[in-house]
Amino acid sequence: MTTLAQTPENNAKVKALLIIEKTVGKIYWNGSFTQDSLQKCLTCLNLNTFNSGWYNPVAVRINGVKGYFMVNQDGSLFCESRIIKQDENSYLIEDLSMSGWNKFESLCEDFLS
Repeated sequence: MTTLAQTPENNAKVKALLIIEKTVGKIYWNGSFTQDSLQKCLTCLNLNTFNSGWYNPVAVRINGVKGYFMVNQDGSLFCESRIIKQDENSYLIEDLSMSGWNKFESLCEDFLS
């Protein structure tokens, strides 16, 4: 099973997501569509990455940030989208808006420098 790698890049991503969640939260996330299971959402996200077709994606939770995030096959955090459990059979995929992504990238660069 792939787990989130403890790398400077992943640490910067987690810190940036925490700041976005605490300061502006929901306005940077746009709901796109729903699925009836977490695994189906992960499969959809997996198709938007450079993971191999043989990778069975896994989800992680980040304390202080709403939703689940996918771990890429190489252990990096896929933070462009998150999955929100709405009820027992409904999971919403939300994507970072362009302004959210710009803020996120800026924060990551600050943490890595």
